[in-house]
Amino acid sequence: MKKILIVFVALITVQMGYAQKTESKDSPIDFNVDVKTNHLWRGLVITDKPMAAVFSQLRLNESGSFTTGFWGGMSFSNDADGTYYKEINYYIQYAENGFSIGLWDLFNTRNVATPDVWNYDKNTTTHLLDLRTSYTFNESFPLRLEADVLLYGSGDAQLNDDGDLEQRYSTYVEVSYPLITESKVNLRSFVGGAFSFNGDTHLYGDGKQNFDFVNVGLTASKTLKFSDVNFPVSATTLWNPSQKIARVQLAVGLF
Repeated sequence: MKKILIVFVALITVQMGYAQKTESKDSPIDFNVDVKTNHLWRGLVITDKPMAAVFSQLRLNESGSFTTGFWGGMSFSNDADGTYYKEINYYIQYAENGFSIGLWDLFNTRNVATPDVWNYDKNTTTHLLDLRTSYTFNESFPLRLEADVLLYGSGDAQLNDDGDLEQRYSTYVEVSYPLITESKVNLRSFVGGAFSFNGDTHLYGDGKQNFDFVNVGLTASKTLKFSDVNFPVSATTLWNPSQKIARVQLAVGLF
């Protein structure tokens, strides 16, 4: 028995040494996990409860310019009405040379009595199809421009004169710029506004006008180091001037 144990330990030692010398193969699939004190999106408070978010990505070509994958989030506790925040999104995206364009399918089931992930009926679906575009200039001028349009979904619809639902095509535009870079703590500023192509109101504001500022704020970020592991941490402070709200968010990237 003692000899068997010695051989077993020796085999494990050899295997560990071999594993340290070899490198893992590159994979087209990757994912990461974030934990946040709340979930903020384009000036909206999606949930005020702590939550976890998982982002998975699959490279569709060798360079990685074409990707697809999923983003999902869930709160750790329920809201005052007893419901939990749960969301799953699907996307496909092209990104290269500072430009990106992607189509996202957003499916948030909070406050939905009977959620149906397969329901795409224009009058009852809780999906939102979101066209996202952005462009970041070069390193010497790292200004980032973003423009996103909601293309489909009853959550962004309004009643017309005939009593039928029609899309508002709520549009979110944002300008962001890094104020402090390559420091222990970096700082980025952002200003976002919203309007609709069809209608007098949009999804992100107070429902009283067609254009207003909805997302203004700052994000400070740094990296915490524990042994050989790095944890990116960010603190965001934002204001939605239209809805007259403000929030602070702390986010930690676990891996």
